[in-house]
Amino acid sequence: MKNISFSLLSCLLLWLAVPATASTTDSSTTERRSEHKPLLKSVKDTKVTTQAYQSHVWFHSVDVFISGDLNANGYYHRLEVELDADTSLPYQQVFAEFTLLPSYGDERVYYTSSVFELYRQSPDDWLAIDTVLENRFAPDDYLLTIRLFDAATGYLLAEISGFDDANLDYIPLEDYNRDSYIRSSVTVEASGGATGILLLLVLCLLSGQRYRALRHRS
Repeated sequence: MKNISFSLLSCLLLWLAVPATASTTDSSTTERRSEHKPLLKSVKDTKVTTQAYQSHVWFHSVDVFISGDLNANGYYHRLEVELDADTSLPYQQVFAEFTLLPSYGDERVYYTSSVFELYRQSPDDWLAIDTVLENRFAPDDYLLTIRLFDAATGYLLAEISGFDDANLDYIPLEDYNRDSYIRSSVTVEASGGATGILLLLVLCLLSGQRYRALRHRS
């Protein structure tokens, strides 16, 4: 008996030790990176003019694309972001964090990338993510923020947002669950109280009497 109790207690402790995982996800993202060998070009056309913060790493360009508006209300559930960052070092490992800020509410991280490499001003070290917003994104005009962190230390290296670039602000988005076709349906409700049950019995009784009366006449 003691062995059984001990086994049950051990199983309970192991179950409590396992971290809980979310049953649903708020978004799903596909990540793409350049697979070409870096060309190490030193001259490129400059696109980004201002950014909130930069160190020896900075954003060269950021492009945003939206698509997927099933209910034609002007809000989209798919967000694609392509960025090209540069560094003054020969080689720098970084990862990117992407957040969305609604008109009212808190900033939310919707994706953190894997580690990727920057090679000076090479055009072949870009990162692109394709995200489908699935839950918990109400129809709103969102502000996008992108931050680059040192992969080894976690220090912030560069940041850009809609406060710096108008293309990253007022992005009309909503999640896929809200971006659906409107379907009309007819719902019949029956009261479950005592009055509803009594009314149902009366209707059945009247229907039975009418049926018997018709059979008697025939």
